[in-house]
Order: sequence, then C-alpha cells, then structure tokens
Amino acid sequence: MQIRFRLTLQFILIAAGILLGAFFYIHFQFKLNLQDEYYDSLKSKALLIAEMVAGKKSDEQEFKIEAPTELTSPLAADYPENISIYTPQGKRLYSFNPAPDNINKRAFQDVENYGECRFDHGKFSALAIEYKNKTGDEYVVVAESVFDQVHVDNLTQILILVFLISITLVAVGGWFFARQALAPVSRIMNEVDALLPTDMSHRLETSNQHDELSRLVITFNKLLDRIQQVFRIQKMFLSNISHELKNPLNVIVSQVEVMLQKERSKEEYQATLASVLFDVKELNEVADKLMQMARISADDSTIRFQSLRIDELIWQTKETLLKNHPEYTIQFDVLSLPEEEQHLFVHGNEQLLKTALINLMENGCKFSPDKKVRVSLSFSREDLTTIKIADNGPGIPSEELPMIFNAFYRSPGTSSVKGSGIGLSLVVSILKLHHIDLEVESKPPVGTTFVLRFPDRKSTGQLTGS
Repeated sequence: MQIRFRLTLQFILIAAGILLGAFFYIHFQFKLNLQDEYYDSLKSKALLIAEMVAGKKSDEQEFKIEAPTELTSPLAADYPENISIYTPQGKRLYSFNPAPDNINKRAFQDVENYGECRFDHGKFSALAIEYKNKTGDEYVVVAESVFDQVHVDNLTQILILVFLISITLVAVGGWFFARQALAPVSRIMNEVDALLPTDMSHRLETSNQHDELSRLVITFNKLLDRIQQVFRIQKMFLSNISHELKNPLNVIVSQVEVMLQKERSKEEYQATLASVLFDVKELNEVADKLMQMARISADDSTIRFQSLRIDELIWQTKETLLKNHPEYTIQFDVLSLPEEEQHLFVHGNEQLLKTALINLMENGCKFSPDKKVRVSLSFSREDLTTIKIADNGPGIPSEELPMIFNAFYRSPGTSSVKGSGIGLSLVVSILKLHHIDLEVESKPPVGTTFVLRFPDRKSTGQLTGS
C-alpha cells in the first residue's frame, strides 16, 4: 500500500471517528432535550387538569365521571393523549379520554418514593406525579401521549447526509494533502537516485524550514559526508599500504637480484640475508597490525575479556619490548597503590592491551634521543586507574595532534624514523574497544605524554565480550 493512499485512509478514519462521535453526541443530546420538553409539557397538562378536576373535591364520590373501560370505548385505540387521576393506592377516579386501566402498580410505588415516575404504557410515553389539592387530599396524576419521533428522524437523516458529504470532502482533501505533504519526499528520492558512486560531493538541497524533512535532509547529508570520508580513507589506505609494502619488497628484490649477478662471499651473503630478514620482519609487523585492526573493526563481539592485574601486564609488556629491542630503556614506577588488591585488576583482552602498550612505549623510545620512556601507574580514590607514558622526544605540534591517530599518517618531522604510521591508529581502536580514555599532552620540544584512563571499576564487566 502506497504511503499516499495510507495517509488518505488514515485521514478519513480519523475524520470519520471525530464526526461520528460529534454526531452521536448531538443526536443523543437533541433526543434527550426533546424528551425533557415532552415530559415538561405532560407535567404542565397533568397539573392543569388535576387543578381543574380535583382541586376542590374532598371525596371520591364527587368524581361523577366514571372511568370508561376499553370495551365500552370505541376510541380507546385512537386517542393521541390522555390524563387520568388515581388514588395513591392505584384506583382510577377520572380519565380525560377513555383508556384501559392497566397501569403497573410499580409506577405508583415510584411516585410514592420519588414524587414522579416516567414509564411506557403501551404505545404511549407516560408521566405520573403526585398532586395534593386545597383540601389536603393526595392523588396521582398520570399523563400519557405518543412521543413524536419526526424531529429525531429528521435530524438523523440530516446528520447522515452531512456525514457522507463531509467524508467525501475529507477523502478528496486528504488525497491532495497527502500528495502535497509527500512532494518533498519525492524530490528527495529523485535527488538520491541521481547520486553516483563516482561523485560523492553532491549534497541534497535543504529548505529554510526547520521541519522534520529538513532535518532528514541534513542527517542524510551528514551520512554522505561520513561515506565520502570513508572512501577517502579507503583510497588513502590503499595508497599508503601499497607504498608501505612496495618499498620493502623492492628493496628485497633489488638485493636478491644484485646477489645473483655474480658469486659473492659468505660475509656478503650473510649481510644480504640479514637485511632481507629485517625487511621481512617489518613487512610481517605491518601485516600483523593490519590484521589486528581488521579483526577489531570487523567483529569485536568475538574478542574475549578477562580480569587482568594491570601492574603485571605492564611488567610483561616491558619485558617483551626490551627482549626485541635491548637498546631501549623503560622506567616503570607505581606512584600509588589502592587500599585493596582487587583494585589492581582491570577488565580487558590481554593480547590487545599488550599490543597497545607496546606501540606507545616503542613510539616513545623511537622518538626519544636517549631511547627512553617513563611509564607511571597510579590509582585514584574515584576508582580510576591511570597510566602515563612519557618520552623525551621533540614533541608533537598542536596542529598535528588531531591527525596522529589516522592510519598511515607520518609527521614531516619524523620522516627519518622508521615506521608504518599504523601503530597509533591501532592503539586508538584497542582503547575504544576497552572504553579507555586517551589524552595526549605535548609541548614541543619537551616531549610527549600519553595518558590512559581506564573505566571505573564499578562499570567493569560491562565491556564488549565480557
């Protein structure tokens, strides 16, 4: 079902519901008021006849007119209305028109209890009321007549006609209203259909109105911005990864080709193999980092988390890095200890956290002239665990800080230092997965400090994969 037809149908149903509710109320109130007027009229007639007939009588014998029976009255079934006077016990004393004397005794009981009673008497709608004459005698006056339904029927016909006309107008108006309301949506759909994957610079036009459709267009344009950014990063990634892989491969190929041109000495073969091994290790390191980034980005729900003692994790990371790079110096200090040993534990993936710490420590050592970094661990009263990794390098200019975590970004001032530009990007991905806040403090040329703030221990166990 098309949206236009569905909107029109909903519009009709809403309008029909409102009209039906209003018309039923009008019909009910009109009939109720008409009945009240009818019974008020009966009451006035009943009191008038009672005053005329029984106003001064003091004895039942004074009522000379006998109440005719249904058999003796040829007009019994034809009279339009009648007024009768009864004793409180139900004995008829007088009848304006011949009528059967078959009123239910319950009507007299209701009059005695409430002073008035409305009831149906055959084809008539009747009213019974109390009456006391000037001599103090009590009577029950019953006035009955045929309730005229003509006005109610006329109103019913008018309301039905108005309802049908109104619904027809609502259907026509709703159909055009739905078309007008959906016109901007159709325009947006046409503009989206015109978008080409080869040109992601096109954006949808927004009106000056601050309505939902304008917000939809703005949101869609923001989505296009993100998609364009993803394409740009993808292109840059492919370009950079090709460069990072091609250079070592070219070096390896060149070295092998040179060695195969003629017979070489054992020392030359060993030197070439060592150089090739170094380049292969670099390629392997880049491949490992790329695989880790792909694993984290693709599906982080399969990564297992466990409780880890943070000081032991830093010691193990330090030993692993020094084993591969004996020339580095890593100073590790625990500035404060928690009151309870359980606060030394954090929730995370051991291998990934080690990878992040190794990358940060290795970067600090590479860019420090003395190949040294200082690692400090502290615990606050707010259940926060903080790790600071500080180096003695040249620092990072403020304008470059937002870009250092982009994949393959290399600062112009660090081109002399070997690296792939993947490390910090991988670190950010790992820390986001663990909900660890990362801050960078750098004031060239006094070095750079990376500050890692772990989530408070109250939220431990809420991370992905736990």
